Amino acid sequence: MRSGKWSATIPKCEPVKCPALDGPGELYEPHLHLEEHNNTYGGRAVFVCAWGYRLLGPPGIECELSGNWSGSLPKCVPIQCPPPSIPANAHLIQSEAAGMDGGRYAVGSLVQFACRGAHQLEGEASIICTENGIWSHPPPFCRPRCPYLGDPDNGVIAPIKYAYEPGDELQITCSPGFESRLENRPKCLSDGRWSSPLPNCTNYSQI
Repeated sequence: MRSGKWSATIPKCEPVKCPALDGPGELYEPHLHLEEHNNTYGGRAVFVCAWGYRLLGPPGIECELSGNWSGSLPKCVPIQCPPPSIPANAHLIQSEAAGMDGGRYAVGSLVQFACRGAHQLEGEASIICTENGIWSHPPPFCRPRCPYLGDPDNGVIAPIKYAYEPGDELQITCSPGFESRLENRPKCLSDGRWSSPLPNCTNYSQI
């Protein structure tokens, strides 16, 4: 130009930046958190979910030369355990409904088992839904058990147990001067019942 001046001012170089994600309300997912945030070109945004939730989508996105992020934000979905299997002769005595969705249980949900009738619980009575989406323990078993009957009048039984397994037999010993008329020993059956009632020890004078 004849005036001896440049036609325009000297341009400036400004860094390429993507929209910031660390401001209030930028993350529309309430359970999504930023673990790393660099919104300049080549930088990354890395995400994690709150406890009890898992990421759905890539855990990180990159700031591209266009000033846009390489992908959309991931989502956080609740981690859930399937309904626990209920063993034979058992039932649930407590089942926390908080966080349940379609019969599935959220992380931290607790269920407790109890056995029906003449059965005894073996295993963990309470199980918890863990952050891996599996239960903390397998369901327990309910084994048939016959109850302790106590000693008959004027006699004792053997062996003495809190509960008896199927196949166990009771030996009745009467006190001196007494006798049992029952010849068969009570036997614990597979359904948790005794094969016969506890016999009486009868005084010799009454026989």
